[in-house]
Amino acid sequence: MPWITLTPDDLNEYLAAGQLKALRTKALASGQTDPLPLMIAEVARTLRNSIASAGWPLEATDGSLPQALKSAAAFLVIELAQTRLPGLSLTTEQKAQAAAARTTLKEIRARKVGVEMPVNPDYSASGVGTASVVRVVRSRKDNVSANDLKKLS
Repeated sequence: MPWITLTPDDLNEYLAAGQLKALRTKALASGQTDPLPLMIAEVARTLRNSIASAGWPLEATDGSLPQALKSAAAFLVIELAQTRLPGLSLTTEQKAQAAAARTTLKEIRARKVGVEMPVNPDYSASGVGTASVVRVVRSRKDNVSANDLKKLS
C-alpha cells in the first residue's frame, strides 16, 4: 500500500473545524504563517526515525508515512500543536490517542509491531539491505566462557 504524506487538511478528520482553525490562525507572530506544516514535518521525522531505527525501510518520498500510522501521526501533531494555545486543552480521548501513538512508536522501535513496506523503498536510512563482516580473532590461550557463547546468539 502506498505511504501517505499528512497535510493540515487531514487533521479535519480528528479535530473540530473551530479547533483546527484556531491552531492554524490564532496567536501568530507578525508575518508568521500556518505553523501546522512545520509541526507535521517534525512528527513525520519522528515517526520515520522510529521506523528506520528498527531497521524497516522508508519510502523514498520525504515526510511520507505508512497509511496505518495516519491517525497516530495526526494525534501527535494535535498534541504538539495545542501547546501553542494555552486556552486550548486536549480532551481525555485526544490525550489517550496521543499516548497510544507514543506506545505504537515504542513498539515499532522494539520491532514488536511491523510497518507496511513502501512502494519505493529507500534502504539508505534504515540499514536494511546492508551488511558488514566482522572477524573476531582469539589466541589459543583465550578461554571461551558460557557468556562468550551467549553473546553469539
